[in-house]
Amino acid sequence: MKLRIWPPVWLTFMAILAFFTDRLLPGLRFPGSPFYLAGPILWAPALWLFWHAKQSFHSADTPVHPFRRPRAFVIRGPYAQSRNPMYVVALMVMTGWCATLGNPATLPFIWLLKKALYRFVIRGEEEMLQEMFGESYQGYCQRVPRWI
Repeated sequence: MKLRIWPPVWLTFMAILAFFTDRLLPGLRFPGSPFYLAGPILWAPALWLFWHAKQSFHSADTPVHPFRRPRAFVIRGPYAQSRNPMYVVALMVMTGWCATLGNPATLPFIWLLKKALYRFVIRGEEEMLQEMFGESYQGYCQRVPRWI
């Protein structure tokens, strides 16, 4: 049995861990730092990217949920530039959150989120897409990077 945890749950879990790490190690914060501005600066394009990625799925009439079998192979919109734009969004949100906290002790949670998404979500998605779409998916993987 594979562990299947929805990506927003991973993001929320890592954000909570970062928050408590910041509270446990407040001496590492950058006082008076403008890093807190990076959160909104990253979140605005993240929301735009998420909306466009979601619209690409709706236009193709296929489910957005990563654990449901797709009815179509989406390669338009943000998917022409990255195989995983919604997970790029999650990393942008997490990076913005860590910057807003202003504590370098929270930065490893960005890496942990990326690893968790790959291990527990992306790998399974890629296997399913390879099985369903074969050579066309393989060619897509060669042309389009997993991450931006």
